Amino acid sequence: MMAFTGRPELRNLMLATAAGVAVLLIAVACGGGGKKFVTGLVVEAVERDLVEIQLLRVRDSDGRTWEFTTEGPIGISAAHLRQHQVLGESVVVTYREYRGSLIATDVRDAIDPDG
Repeated sequence: MMAFTGRPELRNLMLATAAGVAVLLIAVACGGGGKKFVTGLVVEAVERDLVEIQLLRVRDSDGRTWEFTTEGPIGISAAHLRQHQVLGESVVVTYREYRGSLIATDVRDAIDPDG
């Protein structure tokens, strides 16, 4: 490794740039760049079985309704989602797009910043 004897501010800039590039590469390698999220109110939740959701519709704060399918468990049951629907509590849906469909990969209770 080469010793740097130039101006300290240039050295600090180079180190900061290298650290930023490293963080970006790690995020992309871990798949952080492909995850998409939507937060909204549950409009409909149809169960496939006891632990899987077949269909989930969520309305975001702009009024857009999002329709998701799943390919396995997503961390929440249809019964719990219907409870959110009745109580008007938001959920956060992590999803991916595949051949024009939105596939929910994880659904969690939205954290209320006021409560």
